[in-house]
Amino acid sequence: MTIVCAVDFSEGARQAATVAALLAARRERTLWLVHQVAPAPLIVAAEPVREGLQALLREEALRLEALGARVRVALVEGASHQALTDHCVQHDAKLLVVGPPRGELPHPGASASLDHIAQATAMPLLRVRDAAPFQAWLAGQRPLRVMLGVDRSRGTLAARQWVGALSEYGPLELLAGHVYYVYEQCQRLGLPVPATMDDASPLLQETLSREVAALADTWAGQPVRVLLRQGVGRAADHLVDLALEQDADVLVVGTHHHTVLGNLASVAHHALRLAPMAVAAVPVRPAASQGEAPLPQVRRLLVATDLSPLSDEAIPLAFALAPPGSEVHLVTVVQEPLTPEEHRDFERQLLERVPRGLEPRQVRVKAEVFVAGEVAAMLTQAAERLDADLVCMGSRGHGGLKEALLGSVTRQVLAQSRRPVLVLRPPAR
Repeated sequence: MTIVCAVDFSEGARQAATVAALLAARRERTLWLVHQVAPAPLIVAAEPVREGLQALLREEALRLEALGARVRVALVEGASHQALTDHCVQHDAKLLVVGPPRGELPHPGASASLDHIAQATAMPLLRVRDAAPFQAWLAGQRPLRVMLGVDRSRGTLAARQWVGALSEYGPLELLAGHVYYVYEQCQRLGLPVPATMDDASPLLQETLSREVAALADTWAGQPVRVLLRQGVGRAADHLVDLALEQDADVLVVGTHHHTVLGNLASVAHHALRLAPMAVAAVPVRPAASQGEAPLPQVRRLLVATDLSPLSDEAIPLAFALAPPGSEVHLVTVVQEPLTPEEHRDFERQLLERVPRGLEPRQVRVKAEVFVAGEVAAMLTQAAERLDADLVCMGSRGHGGLKEALLGSVTRQVLAQSRRPVLVLRPPAR
């Protein structure tokens, strides 16, 4: 496995190469110092141009070798950024390091080579402006302050895995930044919408903080400080501002080759070019197809029943999936208001359905009774509020939900939920 650093012999590229060399030396990996040249400069005096560029590469390699890195150089010819990508693939590169774009861009939406490189590569891209924070970190003088941009996309999963790998180089101070829109989150969680968008309730902030902390939980024992920011407009600007306010050394975001992900819509696109700190753009890879996806942590389950015999048959199967130390919320939804006594009676009925034998696994059980006209919407919102890792439902039922579970309600939950939904069909009799 290697690290590739693309250089254009600018001061920014020199800073990036320094970081790449220090990282490579720390893990005893080969560093490839690569300069890509388009065909046009080679039309006239091709050999002298090649020799001059090779000499510059060798000179830079000597400087980096003094930092302890094992350096190899390559002059890649081609106008397309695919040539750089092919070099990375050929040499099994796990990280591509680049400097900032040269000069000022015409406007924030302008296309730049960094965008093309980020789109073309299937590996993390680290854009560096200043090597000093990395030098202090790798010298053991202080932790590296890393802000992880968090939303509910696969990009966040990819980014947090990369942060976990980064911690193997040295200690990190991890911040989790999340940009949210009050109205959207209230709708998702089933909370009252405030009179003004600036008035986020304590319950909303507490719920979001808990969710973000769980999403940013990169490795055991590493404390994560959650930072929430209300945002109107482009989420990228707010997240970059948040990272700047917190003096983050690196902003880490997930990205995708073809589409944007979640609320962090244009963060990687804009941060790579505009953020004053280093930025790591981590692409989503088909990890599950390659057997590389980590096992999900199921800490909290929501199990829905309408208290009918058909629906109840799924309850033991759902509890069988609950890992030791997990929490199960056994819920039902009624459509008419309840008196306190009726509410307690429904809770009692739910607890009567809890299977025996859970004590050795220390599974905590909570009975929840919700009142709502839209059953599927309430179950979906409850799963969000409870931060359920898995929603379990029977394949059919009738009674309190008033409709067959794999008629309208389960189909609606499957369509609406952002959480994994498991439909459990009882064994055939």
